Amino acid sequence: MTRPTVASRLRGRAALDPRDRADAKRGGPDADLTAFAHARGLEPLGSLNPSGYAAALPMEPELQSNVVRGTVGGRDVVLWHWRFPWPLDDDGPLGPWAFYGVVSRYRSSVRSWFTGDDEEQYVGVPCTGVATLTPEAGLLPAFTVRCGPGTRTASRRAVPLGSTGAVLDAERPLPDGVVDALARGPLPAVVRAGARNAFFEVAYRFGTVVLRRNGYVTDERDLDALLRMAVDAGDALAAACRPLARPQPAEQPLPPPGAQPLPPELVPPAAQAGALAALTAHFRLTPEDPRAYTAAFPANPVPGTAFAVLRGALPGLPPTTRLALHTEAPVPRLNTGRTALVLPAGDAAPTPPGGVRLDVPGARLRLAVHGGLWTCSVLRWRPLDLGDVDLLLACGAEQARTTGALPS
Repeated sequence: MTRPTVASRLRGRAALDPRDRADAKRGGPDADLTAFAHARGLEPLGSLNPSGYAAALPMEPELQSNVVRGTVGGRDVVLWHWRFPWPLDDDGPLGPWAFYGVVSRYRSSVRSWFTGDDEEQYVGVPCTGVATLTPEAGLLPAFTVRCGPGTRTASRRAVPLGSTGAVLDAERPLPDGVVDALARGPLPAVVRAGARNAFFEVAYRFGTVVLRRNGYVTDERDLDALLRMAVDAGDALAAACRPLARPQPAEQPLPPPGAQPLPPELVPPAAQAGALAALTAHFRLTPEDPRAYTAAFPANPVPGTAFAVLRGALPGLPPTTRLALHTEAPVPRLNTGRTALVLPAGDAAPTPPGGVRLDVPGARLRLAVHGGLWTCSVLRWRPLDLGDVDLLLACGAEQARTTGALPS
C-alpha cells in the first residue's frame, strides 16, 4: 500500500501564537514575497521545489508557498512559508507548547485496518522556514537545537549549547570539540534572537541547515534577519567542522571503503548495493570511502551527503572522474538525492553556490562548479534506482568540455 502524502493527513489547524490564528484558519499566508525576492536578486519559486533541499522543505505544494531562493552572504539560501504538519493525537497537538485556535479531528486511517497501526496525523501550523546548504558539516549526524518549551522534548543525549538555555539534541554524539566550537561561534546569537518567538528551532541534516519559527513572516526587515540568521548558522557550523576536513586535490585518489563504517542512514538496501556493485564492475571503477570523500571536499557543491563514491575512466572522461551518489534523506528509507559526475574544475568558471539547471529535454540535470570541483548531477527519486547514469555520462562529458573542465 502506498503511503499517503503528509498533506492528505492534515486533520485541522492550530497556531503557536495568538496572532497566527487567522493565518492558521486561512491555511496559508495572505502575502506574496515576489517583490521582496526581486528587490534582493533572489528567485521566487511559488510552491515549486528548489533542487537540493529535500532535507529541509516538505516538498509538497500544499505545505509550502512563497518559496524564494538565491545567494545571500556567499551561501545558497531558501526561504519559504510553511504550513507545518504538527503531530496530532486524540488529545490534540503534541508537545509542551501553548496552542491557539485549535480545530482538529483525529481519526483512524484505512491503513490501520490492514496494519493495526494508525498513520501519523497532523494539524497545519503557520511557520516560516529558511535553509542553507552546508556541505562543510557533511560528517555530522543529524541534530536539532531546541529552545524554550522544546527543551522538554529533547532526548537524554541532548547537551547544553553554551549559556543560551537551548540544548543540542543529536542522533549520535558529535565529534570532539564541535559542540564547544558552536557554543563559541555566532550560533548562540542566532538561537537567542530566534528564541524570542513562540517557537524556534535550528536543525541540521544531510548537508543542510534549516531554521523554523512560528508564523508566516512578511515584514521585510524580519525576512532579511531570517536570511542573515541562516547564513550565520551555516557559517558557524562550517567553522566548527573545519578541523574535521582533510582537503585533497581533486585528482588525488582516496582510500577504499571500510576503514570506518558508514552510519546507518547512509547504508543502502541490499538491492541498491547490488546495483552499485554491478555498475562498478561494468565500468571497472574503484570504490572510495564516502566519508574520506566528504572530508576531502568540504565545499562540495553537490547537495546532500555522499553514501557511495566510484572513481575511474568513465566513457569519454578521464581517470580523475568520480561518480558520487549523494542523499538528502535516510538511504534505507528513501531514494532522494542526486547522482553526480565529479571532476577537477579545470578552467570552468564558478557557478552560483547552488549551481544552475541545464536545459536538457526530459532531464533534471544541474551543473555546479565550486571549491575546485566541477559537478554535473541528475536527480534520483525512484526506489533503489541509481539515477539515469547513461544520460548523465552523455551530457556530462559534453558539458565538461563545453565549460572548460576538460579540453575541448
